[in-house]
Amino acid sequence: MIAVCMLFPAALRAQPAGKKELVGVWAVREAQGGQSQPPVLSLAMFRGDGSFIKCVGYKALPANAALEELATELGPGYGGWAATDNAGEFRLTFYSVMRKAGRVNGFQRTQDTLVLSESGNEYAGHARTDFLDTNWNVVFSTTTDVKGARLETPIPPMSVREPAGKKLLVGVWMVSVSPTGQSPLLSLAMFGGDGCFATCGGYKALPHVPAVEGVATEVGLGCGRWAAQSDREFRLTFYSVLGKAGLVTGFQRVQDTFTLSESSDEYTGHSKADFLDANREVVFTTSSDVKGTRLETPKPSLPVALPDERKGVWEMKAVLPGSSLQFMPGLTLVAEDGSYTHSFLSAAPPVPAVQAVANELGPGFGRLVRTGDREFQLTFYTLLWKAGQVNGFERVQRTDVLAESGDEYVGHARMDFFDANWNVVFTTTAESDGTRLETPGQD
Repeated sequence: MIAVCMLFPAALRAQPAGKKELVGVWAVREAQGGQSQPPVLSLAMFRGDGSFIKCVGYKALPANAALEELATELGPGYGGWAATDNAGEFRLTFYSVMRKAGRVNGFQRTQDTLVLSESGNEYAGHARTDFLDTNWNVVFSTTTDVKGARLETPIPPMSVREPAGKKLLVGVWMVSVSPTGQSPLLSLAMFGGDGCFATCGGYKALPHVPAVEGVATEVGLGCGRWAAQSDREFRLTFYSVLGKAGLVTGFQRVQDTFTLSESSDEYTGHSKADFLDANREVVFTTSSDVKGTRLETPKPSLPVALPDERKGVWEMKAVLPGSSLQFMPGLTLVAEDGSYTHSFLSAAPPVPAVQAVANELGPGFGRLVRTGDREFQLTFYTLLWKAGQVNGFERVQRTDVLAESGDEYVGHARMDFFDANWNVVFTTTAESDGTRLETPGQD
């Protein structure tokens, strides 16, 4: 196991301004060393607190016999980044789950060194990637040349801070999107306190349009940024990878304008979605009405919501009572503002009531707050998929107790499974434990 203290230096909270700013969403192109495969496309989001999220095609694994024995699919990546002592240079480490036959069966660890261009809109670098089994034994390693191009996201046009009290947008939301000529699509979204945004819906949720189907058949996790325009008006731009046969073949760009209700528990708005090929050329555009409903997450009970020792990337293992599995491994990312991103990317529990709703678990979003000296409360929500469409949700409410070292925790959770109308179909409990993973910026 890897257990080290995760403390982000001041440089992460105040990255150099102007041209040297790395924070934002990037289109990434990777050429694997010694491979005849074409470059792999992905999306990456660098957050202002030093955390990192990556979205890639789930079949984006090298052709290697030892690796193919271990896994056939790859999940989203979570990690941390930090500036080095060299101007314009950064270090990045992130982790992804790997799965086989619907179960997490290993991990991918990637360590990058990146150099930002003078314009601040491109970077180039070199990465080493290790593929590991569930016991963190390396089974294969490779190297990659990496190039990134910055994607456009909103910048606040005025000095508007998030409204106080009830008007806060930060948190987890259920979103219903009604594209022109289509049935409503459900998704989950997380608005971070630093302006970052992540979302995930049905991975088969693409319009049945020949121009789109010629590019892709699936859509992945979305990453972007949001900005306040006034007290209750907001703009949001996010990007998702589009895939075919498990590889990224294009991108989706969504631009939203919406208004928060007086209660601050709902928003309504309008969005424009552009579907782009691998060269980011528009092949189709559509529009949608959007409605968001806030989901309940813990509120801080102490002046400091989240101490430094919980921030970072964690390996988490959960054990369900009566399960034939020894454990269910996954990865989690905890950001500076307490927002929580979770990846099991696994099969749904083999319970008839759950299987009637869904057969796959998607990514999850939530919020973590401190409630005692070493005690934390967490609520997060996960998508339930059936035939690649959102057909329900899972809510996990967990109490964690952090070890004195700050590098491990144990938790007890209640898990509720809902259909698409939020009717409970099954409830159970789970025991879990977590171990911190190493990323840049630690002491």
